[in-house]
Amino acid sequence: MRSRVTFQLQRILEQAHEARSLHAMSFAKTPAPGAPASIRPDIPDGFSAHDYAIFLLHVAAEIEHGLLVQYLFAAYSLGGSQVPEEHRDEVARWQSIILGVVREEMGHLITVQNLLKLLGGPLNLERDDFPWDLPFYPFPFELEPLSPKLLARYVCIESPEKWPDRWAGRKADIEKLAFRGGEGDFKRVGVIYATLRSLLADKKRIPDALFHADTLSFQASFAEWGRGYAKGARGAVEKAAKTPDVLILTAFSRSTALQALDAIAEQGEAATDDTSDPSPSHFERFMELFLAMEAVSAWSPCRPVISNPRAVGDPGAVPGTHYIENETSRAWARLLNLRYRMLLAYVAHSFRISGDYGPSDGLTRGAVLNRAFGEMYNLRALANILVTLPAGDPARPERAAPSFELPYSMALPVLERDAWHQHVDLLQAAETLIARLRGSAGKGADSFLESLGALDAQAITAFETAMQRSSAPGLAYGVGGRA
Repeated sequence: MRSRVTFQLQRILEQAHEARSLHAMSFAKTPAPGAPASIRPDIPDGFSAHDYAIFLLHVAAEIEHGLLVQYLFAAYSLGGSQVPEEHRDEVARWQSIILGVVREEMGHLITVQNLLKLLGGPLNLERDDFPWDLPFYPFPFELEPLSPKLLARYVCIESPEKWPDRWAGRKADIEKLAFRGGEGDFKRVGVIYATLRSLLADKKRIPDALFHADTLSFQASFAEWGRGYAKGARGAVEKAAKTPDVLILTAFSRSTALQALDAIAEQGEAATDDTSDPSPSHFERFMELFLAMEAVSAWSPCRPVISNPRAVGDPGAVPGTHYIENETSRAWARLLNLRYRMLLAYVAHSFRISGDYGPSDGLTRGAVLNRAFGEMYNLRALANILVTLPAGDPARPERAAPSFELPYSMALPVLERDAWHQHVDLLQAAETLIARLRGSAGKGADSFLESLGALDAQAITAFETAMQRSSAPGLAYGVGGRA
């Protein structure tokens, strides 16, 4: 989240505090996290209610994006030869739990983009970056290997205000482990969603005409994004347990927008004393994982990866980060950064193309989405290679790690031909890095690079064709089935 937006958010925190104070004085029913429906969110100077709702959706998108990257880094830190053989299946299951949450956070991020389309706002795939301490973020943005303290943070920011009875006795000590100041030292993710819900439900402030049902064909759907993620063992706490669907929710009205916000909040925070709940929330899964990891003392479940890795710039350029000094490892990290940029570009481009656009055209959303899914798998493969490579001197134990550094911009060009050309530019940049990395990390890595290069060559051919078909200088998105 960029610091230029945070000063607008302080009033939300103040209202949340006022709501809790009123509750304490009136002995009213416990409100939902954040501003309850009985308190109308203040609209800051310089905003209309509609514009402020779009602003809050931008903030929600950045929080979801930031959390999923941090969860992803923690998941990739797990494993390694230092894990005793009898515990390796257990650690692999822990990784699966976190990766399941990551996929659900991706669903939340995509659903927020759908709501932005519905309200006619620009998309936002940005997130917080180094330096990381900003006033509204649930906790400072850092990429760290998994630990009980880090899991305690995940538990707290995903938690409801009232913990279920089976864990209520641990609430205070877990909050103090996670944050020095305890409960008053962090912000729950639900504050933003509760404020958004209150605002979008207000028909006087945001009339029905501002919910654009005609954007539905441009929104992402579960049919496109939910591949293999429907009620499986993905990310389950217990081996035989089922998990919730990845939520990719479209919206075409006020009521469907509110349903989407409620579903996101429930998947993150919902908690009950029913231990047989078939759809455990993020809070519940992180709590179970915290209790399991807390019991480990004689061995480490994590590789010795560096925290806050950085592959761009010079050593010492950003305080609090660890520069990947090994040149080969740094090149692998830069390839991962590039594929991360490509993924975000494909996701952004997919929202420009209507799902109703004919499959015979060749510039279909499906073609872009296929590339997006490919990049998700590429990021995992690259991360798995990186965590085995030295961070500096190969004789030292420290391993490199994925840095997920953001590009200079994530804005797509206005003209369609230039959007396709940007994809080609990034693929050509990857071609150079792939050639440089061959032979640097073993046969398995070389096989991956060979496959990656072949798929990239096919994509360049397809995107160059798309670029030629969009060559008219006036063909911007919004023309010919795009919006």
